[in-house]
Amino acid sequence: MKLYHHKTDGGAEYLTDKFIVCPNREKEGVFEGATYIVRIDGDITKDAELSIREDKQLKDKLHRRNMQIKDLKAENEHLNTLINKFETKYDITVLNR
Repeated sequence: MKLYHHKTDGGAEYLTDKFIVCPNREKEGVFEGATYIVRIDGDITKDAELSIREDKQLKDKLHRRNMQIKDLKAENEHLNTLINKFETKYDITVLNR
């Protein structure tokens, strides 16, 4: 994964996985839409803090998908029960003449 540098007006420095392209064509890290944000405190070789944001939209989408799958499984089980209930079995005997 590539991370992009961002420096705030207050001097804090961050690395993020999302970026914008600046007028000088350099990429600058941004917070909006970022999943990974590394705050650099002092010496990056000694002090850094990683924050991983939870994507609520993605989590909600996965939850809805799991509920759909659960509903489909329940419907399938119900249909199989009905098929088994109404299935008629015939014994066929072949008579030799």
